[in-house]
Amino acid sequence: MKQVLAPIIALVIGIGTLAFMAISPQVCHAAAGGSATVARSIFVSKKGSGADFTRIQDAINSVPFANRRWIRIHIAAGVYKEKVSIPANKSFILLEGEGRQQTSIEWADHAGGGGGDSGTADSPTFASYAADFMARDITFKNTYGRMAPAVAALVAGDRSAFYRCGFVGLQDTLSDLLGRHYYERCYVEGAVDFIFGEAQSIFHRCHISTAAAAAPGFITAQGRSSASDASGFVFTSCTVGGAAPAYLGRAWRAYARVVFYRTAMSAAVVGLGWDAWDYKGKEETLEMVESGCTGPGSNRTGRVPWEKTLSGEELAKLVDISYVSRDGWLAAQPR
Repeated sequence: MKQVLAPIIALVIGIGTLAFMAISPQVCHAAAGGSATVARSIFVSKKGSGADFTRIQDAINSVPFANRRWIRIHIAAGVYKEKVSIPANKSFILLEGEGRQQTSIEWADHAGGGGGDSGTADSPTFASYAADFMARDITFKNTYGRMAPAVAALVAGDRSAFYRCGFVGLQDTLSDLLGRHYYERCYVEGAVDFIFGEAQSIFHRCHISTAAAAAPGFITAQGRSSASDASGFVFTSCTVGGAAPAYLGRAWRAYARVVFYRTAMSAAVVGLGWDAWDYKGKEETLEMVESGCTGPGSNRTGRVPWEKTLSGEELAKLVDISYVSRDGWLAAQPR
């Protein structure tokens, strides 16, 4: 698995970085002190009656390039079997379902699935490369049922937020690739490296669920690459549970940073907690942190000796919303 995953993820980073660099640095600001307003709504329904489109991708295609106004794409309840992608030059899209158990986008694809030459970057059911994106009340699912890189959602745009969304897969479920991201009350399910990437993200009040695997799985694989790299995965007031044992994470890169703060952990969490992966013997640069966690899985008696303990000041900087939204972009998104 290690020999296969590392070069494939490197390909994802290469593609994702190009998309990220194409993002305009300009931001559509809200009125002073308030959230932005939605300028236009587009309706999608499989049934067609009264809808603008029957396919989600067609609705996204209708958004003008270099869009500067928030556009809501409301998706009626149903299972939409299609691959969906938002390019880097279509910002300010709000994708809205009718509940994560009512509206879902589903597709079965995996690395090597396209005639043997497609990689992880080509496998996502949903991919967003645009800055200033929102999604709420919808599930993204990769239905490929075997262990292989098979992404449900790839997020590579800056200033992206998800509320009450679901991410379901087995391996590489959520490619939290690049940019500053915020996830609230979301559900993430997988078995191996099922939250991976080098984004700078907070997961707040999310439920992380481990799926069955042949061996203990890994919840996170974070890719921070240097001491000056601001990226990291921070879990605050979350729950960790599921059907199979799993490590809290393993180090994808030499300065990997993952923080679990005030999170309830079930017995699904493996006693060691963390794995250094390719950095065994070089763990001093890794930043794997637990603080204020509860539940049987939070017992740190058997944890790896290199798990980090941060000062109160260091921890406060990571768990505060300013870690991802110092410039206030999150509060400026439409409600």
